Amino acid sequence: MFESDNDRVARGPKDQGSTPELEYWHQRSEEAQALIARLTARLRGRERRIARLELAISRTVVMHHVWASHLERRLERLPFALTTVGDETPSVKAAQERGVTVHLPHLTRTLEVLFEVMQEYWSEWEPDRPPKSSTVARAIDERLGLKGQANGEASRSAQTFAAALRPDSVNESDGRHR
Repeated sequence: MFESDNDRVARGPKDQGSTPELEYWHQRSEEAQALIARLTARLRGRERRIARLELAISRTVVMHHVWASHLERRLERLPFALTTVGDETPSVKAAQERGVTVHLPHLTRTLEVLFEVMQEYWSEWEPDRPPKSSTVARAIDERLGLKGQANGEASRSAQTFAAALRPDSVNESDGRHR
């Protein structure tokens, strides 16, 4: 027999007062408690995973709305929309009141890319932080499929196009082309 701290006799594995039925229920109780503990731990783990998934979903929804708003603003800023008149003669229509309307006899792929790059980089720029010419030139290279120079700079054609796209006010303020 085993003795407990409170001077009472504790039950041992083969206590004379225990019956097989009592031991069976005692064992079943311990198994049930262990199962409850395991299931509780699994449930807590699942709850943590669900919380992480909810956070990821909410972040994804927010990013979707931000990206959709960005794309809508970008589309609204486009000063032109390409349409086809007759067979294959494209013309440029003003998409907004601001900007310049230009009527061209035709529109080449290069001109279209230049208009897009100009709109992207020069439509909403801050006077104290204009876009870098190298960034604009690299965007032109990328969209036209031009190969950059061996030293890592944009192609000379793209650099020339980027310089042509710079507003005169920027050229005057930084002292270029004097």
